[in-house]
Amino acid sequence: MIFYATFLLSPQCFAGNGAWELEKNEDGIKIYTRTVDGENIREFKALTTIAASRKIIAKIIVNINDYVNWYPDISEARIMKKIGDGQYYVYNVLDLPWPASDRDGVSKMTITKSEGTTLINMKSINGVIDESDDYVRITKSYGFWKLKTVGSETSVHFQYFASPGGSLPDWIINMFIVDNPFETLTLLKKKVAA
Repeated sequence: MIFYATFLLSPQCFAGNGAWELEKNEDGIKIYTRTVDGENIREFKALTTIAASRKIIAKIIVNINDYVNWYPDISEARIMKKIGDGQYYVYNVLDLPWPASDRDGVSKMTITKSEGTTLINMKSINGVIDESDDYVRITKSYGFWKLKTVGSETSVHFQYFASPGGSLPDWIINMFIVDNPFETLTLLKKKVAA
């Protein structure tokens, strides 16, 4: 769906979440969705393997300021503030097609590394900056990028849930939840190869 519904998750598992359903399997990218307890919007999980080092891929993903150059539907993105070791507040604006209003949001990005794995958690955070009349604020989102070294390649697991707020019908939002993460991973592969 959108960067939030692509950018805007800590690995969270809610008791009532539905089973993952494979929605798309193309060009080495698998997209799954599932229901989320108490929500009408679906969560997605996108999986692929990229022939590059984990370090190179992580560097691209955490370079928030460059998202406008490659990440689908992002018209503005920036790191607002470093708040601790591997922790940042990040701001994004999602450019949605008419007649939908554009969305914005602030997330806390936390980067952790362990042997062979990099985890980049994203969770919306409210009250960091004032809301703008130009955008609908996304107040509920969470997700993560999990990068794992597999030989000379990297396994990429991108999972996200976002409730975009405003008056978008849930069924329209759910239509984007497969295409946006697929496009995100396709463009990430191209960015890595460039």
